[in-house]
Amino acid sequence: MIQVGILATPSKAKKIFNNLLIESFLESVDFGEVILRFLELRSAIKRDEIAEKPEQFAMELENLFGDSAKIILEKTTRTLYAKIGIEYINREGYKFSDYIKDAYQKQLKC
Repeated sequence: MIQVGILATPSKAKKIFNNLLIESFLESVDFGEVILRFLELRSAIKRDEIAEKPEQFAMELENLFGDSAKIILEKTTRTLYAKIGIEYINREGYKFSDYIKDAYQKQLKC
């Protein structure tokens, strides 16, 4: 489990969390690096903004992969939760962005 906690400044905490999110994505899909580079070239989302703009990241993945993006996003979320030691619970009505925001808030409390 990786902890950001109260010792990190807000900007450092965001950067650490974003890096964990990127790592989780890369571990969840083959060719993750290629996908991220493609999205950076094709859309307004940048690698260092994914945690800040999870809705946009999810939308861009859905535009690229269609319904298959939901599987990628769920696997990424599960991997992220495992990395930071949070139990993943499938919540009805929750979207990728809800899980990411929830994980970030919980990570800050560690």
